[in-house]
Amino acid sequence: MASWESRKLLLLLWKNFTLKRRKFGTLVSEIVLVLLLSIVLLTTRHLLSIKKIEALYFPDQPISTVPSFFRASVTSFYPWELAYVPSNIMVVENIVKNVKNDLNLHMKG
Repeated sequence: MASWESRKLLLLLWKNFTLKRRKFGTLVSEIVLVLLLSIVLLTTRHLLSIKKIEALYFPDQPISTVPSFFRASVTSFYPWELAYVPSNIMVVENIVKNVKNDLNLHMKG
């Protein structure tokens, strides 16, 4: 004997089938729209070329040439704050400490 959930599912499928059979025009338009949009998507993907960009490498910048707004006196009143630093990763903590020491900034974090 079928469980109550499977009976509800069968009843819902029967209701859906009955509604689709009554509105045949809607069913045909749904199928045609899905096929049409799929064809448009596949043809545009086929016609447009995908450009692959390689990795960008920037030259090293010495700390002495840091922009002036890092050195402004505003940072003493309103210290820079790191928004997110994963605290349980030692490598990231060491990087943040090195940046603080190298830039001589008053930074919360």
